[in-house]
Amino acid sequence: MAKGGLAYSMQEAWEVPRDLLLGRYPEFVTGGPLSRGQVPVFVFHGLEPNTFERKLRHLADNGYVTLSADEYFQVLMGARTPSERAVVLTFDDGRGSLWSVGGPLLRRYGMKGIVFLIPGRVPDHDGPARPTLEDVDAGRAPAAAIASRDEGDEAFLSWTEIDVLARSGVFDFQSHTLFHARIHTAPSVVGFVTPASRRGYAALDTPLVREDGVDLMGADLALGTPVLRSTPRTSEELRFLEDPTPRRACVEAVAAEGEAFFSDPGWEQRLRRLVRQPWTGRVETPDERAQAIRHELAESRRIIEERTGKPAVHLCYPWHVAGPTARRLAREVGYRTAFCGKVAGVPITPPGGDPHAIARIGEDYVELLPGRGRANLAAVLYRKWSRRFAPRASRVVM
Repeated sequence: MAKGGLAYSMQEAWEVPRDLLLGRYPEFVTGGPLSRGQVPVFVFHGLEPNTFERKLRHLADNGYVTLSADEYFQVLMGARTPSERAVVLTFDDGRGSLWSVGGPLLRRYGMKGIVFLIPGRVPDHDGPARPTLEDVDAGRAPAAAIASRDEGDEAFLSWTEIDVLARSGVFDFQSHTLFHARIHTAPSVVGFVTPASRRGYAALDTPLVREDGVDLMGADLALGTPVLRSTPRTSEELRFLEDPTPRRACVEAVAAEGEAFFSDPGWEQRLRRLVRQPWTGRVETPDERAQAIRHELAESRRIIEERTGKPAVHLCYPWHVAGPTARRLAREVGYRTAFCGKVAGVPITPPGGDPHAIARIGEDYVELLPGRGRANLAAVLYRKWSRRFAPRASRVVM
């Protein structure tokens, strides 16, 4: 489900000092050195021009170089000695701002990154070429033209943009699974599909819903569809396949009024009254789970390779979640690496470390790397928490 609201922001704020106390961050985060041979891997999502350029400038001013996925894999395998100041920049989801902001700035600073793409979410249609930061700088487009690229129907890169960026060499496109899917795990209603939850990136947080034998994603779900307790598809939990009858009652109630239904302050209570009865259904089998996860992993790789003409043998688990079945299948379908989030006892994955459990650190900490103009942790955390506590649009009503 969507991660939002004050409770989640408070939890996230507490995680940083907790993880610092437990030694889950690299030494450089608290002012220490970056040891020889260490290659930190940073994770980005959406990009904003000023903050992203500030990070790249810090890297460039201090002689840092960026590695591709294959170059980094060679470092892990001991087949390549990294430069003293090598880093890896990874970008999850394939958001539209990689075209409008990421590509232009990486070219400007002579750097490159790895995009973990969700091919099942890439739009099939292409319109006119979207403006970029280069267009803004040249006066061909206003700054507002790129400010909301990660929202609405243009939230993700198009295949045309992916092709241009792949051929330029600025981005290396790898796998974030086919759909970045969540699945229902229990007959407990936690929210409903709203107009906001079907748009852009917010739709990623809505679990798959099976209708007439077909799995529908968030953007395709009918308004009012109940959302049950869920988990990432790559977890070890088994999917709960619910009886569609209560769902249809909710959808029909909303359809009778359209989006105006949600202008009623009591709309959620109205829908909850329709799903009060126990929700029946069945739990998938372990074989069904394995088949579904294999499809997520193998089909993603196939499509990316077909569309880019380049190998896609590096994986990033959605929400950094992978159960034993997903980890086994990732190897079986040919992935050489798997990128995660924090990895227990491994702040930075060293050469010779597990290539299928690569530790990553958030983009906020790039400016804490040793060098001229190095930021301090207090300033970084202030910016981080200011952003986390800023109001943001709701996704799926909880």
